[in-house]
This record gives sequence, C-alpha cells and structure tokens, in this order.
Amino acid sequence: MSPETRPPRVALTTLGCRVNFAETDQLRGVLAGAGYCLVPFEEEADVYIVNTCTVTHVADRKSRQLLRQAARRNPRAVVVAAGCYVDVAAQLLSRLEGVDLVLRKEDEPFLVSRLEVALRQRGLPAPHPRTPPQRVFSPASRARALIKVQDGCDNRCHYCIVAIARGPARSRPAEEVLEEVRAAERAGYREIILTGVNLGAYRGPNGERLDWLARRILEETRIERIRFSSIEPQDFPLGLLDLWPEPRLCRHFHLPLQSGCDRVLERMGRHYRWADYRRLVATIVERVPDVALTTDLIAGFPGETEEEFRESLAAVSSLPFSDLHIFPFSPRPGTPAATMPEQVSPAVRRQRCEALHALAHELAIRFRSRFVGRTLSVLWDGRQGERWSGLTDNYLRVVTCSDGDWLGQVTPTRLQSLQGTTLQGEIVFDRSQESGQNGAFGV
Repeated sequence: MSPETRPPRVALTTLGCRVNFAETDQLRGVLAGAGYCLVPFEEEADVYIVNTCTVTHVADRKSRQLLRQAARRNPRAVVVAAGCYVDVAAQLLSRLEGVDLVLRKEDEPFLVSRLEVALRQRGLPAPHPRTPPQRVFSPASRARALIKVQDGCDNRCHYCIVAIARGPARSRPAEEVLEEVRAAERAGYREIILTGVNLGAYRGPNGERLDWLARRILEETRIERIRFSSIEPQDFPLGLLDLWPEPRLCRHFHLPLQSGCDRVLERMGRHYRWADYRRLVATIVERVPDVALTTDLIAGFPGETEEEFRESLAAVSSLPFSDLHIFPFSPRPGTPAATMPEQVSPAVRRQRCEALHALAHELAIRFRSRFVGRTLSVLWDGRQGERWSGLTDNYLRVVTCSDGDWLGQVTPTRLQSLQGTTLQGEIVFDRSQESGQNGAFGV
C-alpha cells in the first residue's frame, strides 16, 4: 500500500498512573474510529502521542525524553504532548524541539481535527473515518481492562501536584461506566479495574458513593472480576464492605498511608491520622477474609526525624500488608513541600527506603506463605517462555509451566510453593467441567 493510500499510523505511549493508561485507551478508540492505524510506539509512525506524567521531576524528565525520541524516530511525524505535564507546563512543552501539538484536557475533543491539519501541512494524507469513536482497550493484555470512573482531586496534599494538574474532583455518569464495562465484556476481558485520581471521591447524581456504583456493575453486567484501584483512607466507603462475600469482587485494597507518624501526616497535609488508618484496616480485615492490603509510603519527607521514621516503621510493621510501594521524597516544584525547611538529605532518604524495602520483603513473604497448599482462582495475564504468570483475586502473583494459550483465562490453581515473593502454582484440570482449552473453568 502506497503512502498516499494507506491510513496514517499513530503510536501512543503512557507514563504515570492507571488513570493515564485508561485515558490513553480512550484516545486509541477515538483515533481508531477516525481511521488511524494503531502501531506500537517503538515503530515508525506518522503521529506519536505521549501521555505524560508530572507527579515528580523524574516523570517530567521521562516525558520530555519520550517526546524527543519520537521526533528522532520519524522527523516528519506529528509529535503530540498530552497528559498531566501539559496542564502544568504547556508553554515549556510547546517550545520543546520536535513537539508539534500540546494537548490540554479541554483540547482533547479537537484532537482529530488538529491532527488532520498538521498531517496535511506535512503533505501526509489524512485518514478516512471508519466508525464512531469506540472504546479500544490496551493491546498489552486480554486479561484486565482499566475503567476510569472519576477524575480530579480536592485533597491538595502538600507534596502533590496532581490537584493542580487535574483540577477538582468530578465523577463520570454511571451509565457511561456501565457501557464501558459491557464493552470490556464484549472484547473478551475477564476483569475490570475501576480507577480514578481519587476513586473514593466518586459520587453519583444524588451523592451515591463507590459502593453504589459497584453494586450497579454487579447487577447490570456479567464481568467476572471487579477490582478497585487506590482509595484514599479518609474516602473509603464502608458500604463497599457490605457487598462481600460477592465472589466477583477482588479481595484487594490499595490504601495510601504515606507515613505512620501523625506529626509527619500533619506536615504532609493528609486528612487522617494513624489511629484512623489502623481502625479502617482492622474493619476491612474482619469483613473480607484473606484480603490483600497494599500501601504507599514516602521516606524522608521534609522535617522527618529519625525518631519519626522509626515510629512510622513500627506502625507499618504492625499491620498485615501484602506489599509496600516505597518512594523517596521528591521535591516537586509548585508544591508547598518543595520549599519546606529541614529537607532530608538524599543519602538519608535512600537509607530509609532500604529499611522500608527490607520490611516490605518480610511482610510479603509472611502474607504469601499463608496460601501455600491452597487452591485459588488465577487470571493469567502474561507469558515468558513456557511460564505463564497471573494474579489471584487477592493480588498474589502466581507462575506456572503449562502448554497452551491461557492468556485471559481464569483457572483454579493449586499454590505449591513460594520462591522469593512469587507463588509457584499448578493449574487444576477438571475434565468433567472442561469446555475446551479456552473455555471457562469452575471458579
């Protein structure tokens, strides 16, 4: 096919959180419906779109690097900067060599028309629209689909730029969410992940909370698994726990803690204290058996003394976390924490991260060891050689050696041993229930 007759090729890549990835999927759908051919970001394309992140200065730098890489890969291509970094540094990005379009959130409805103009200016053919905009899920996996239900944040934590980049909290109508879940079903996905910048701030038209939305998804769709992304502790709707023991709900909650020391939490501008968090965890563990709890922690926040760090470390070690996501404090220009006095040195931040990583390993082993010898359902989401990798509903990574194509399949799996923090499993075959290799197994 000649360049004059083939559809223009578009490549997208994403940095940052699950919300960013969900938004990239939405852009894929718009562009596919507009007649573009979707290609991997590593290939030559006529249009490159980088969905940027600005949560730290490192994310800013990576965003700029990807934009420059795209411009070098095909100097004739139209290079588009989108995402959170755009909304805090649009002028800087518009001056970056190789960047042709800077796409703010409010500009996204005009993406197709602006690309058409830019392509024609380069003598490249514009696409011929094929279908209305559609939902195109990430090509990386047939297993789970990200469903964005909420955007924006009102919390304004002192270290975070997201509230500035994303604006105030707002929620998607339930009908839109339900239609997207049904689209994921039609596309063959077995699990959805409900995600938002501040997922716990989701509100329906009459103030209904996240548990109301989850109940509607349970009642009005047949998706096999429903998982929740990060929920801020002060926004966790306890009504969500009333939905258990519904087996379609995944037993995993990510509850960002950041610090187990009240004095540090106050300086961070967080809206809870350690006792509040501890009570929430106790309630969840009591109501949802075998639940996995993961959290975020910041090491070396400005003013954090050795005593405060040790207090936080002891607090974290007292809870049954299955994993810890650990970050050294990174001063983000434009946030109050960036100019706070008593900045902790990078060397001390690294030492505290090392101590937290050691604790994370201990907690991970302790939690996973409880499940050796048990049989749990696993959704297989990837493969390396002959080894398949997947997740249980309570967020345990399992690997197995098995012939055939298990991608996107849910199977009962016997967890045989623990190697490092990864469980080794064996798929349990029940020939009386088997309906072909790609059929469903009893769960």
